[in-house]
Amino acid sequence: MPFVAAVEALNATCVDLDQIARESGEPPWRRCLVGTPGLRVVLLAWPAGYRTIPHVHPAAEEIFSIVSGRALFTIGRDPEREVGPGSLLLAARGVRHAIRVPDGREPLLLLAAVAPNEDRAEETIEPA
Repeated sequence: MPFVAAVEALNATCVDLDQIARESGEPPWRRCLVGTPGLRVVLLAWPAGYRTIPHVHPAAEEIFSIVSGRALFTIGRDPEREVGPGSLLLAARGVRHAIRVPDGREPLLLLAAVAPNEDRAEETIEPA
């Protein structure tokens, strides 16, 4: 998830995630909510069948909170796990992770936060 500059983000004291989702339409889309030097928070909507590329953040922690829909997470050496609304997941610094939205399911609405908010040349993106 790329760096979020302050001018790209809402950086509001309070946001209504449901309103943002309604106004953003059909997935896929990405809305930058917070962009500070220490933190980036992004609201993501992905359709069924969407999948990320497995990757590692060598200098950052990433958390995920499922707002709606279901997702399959692979984090580190743990087996793939299916999660839904109310789930909070952690990809610790340096731990490989990937996400996919199950086929035939509703779209996924996901809140992702990375700290610190920086991209590094040594981030690892694995081939599909």
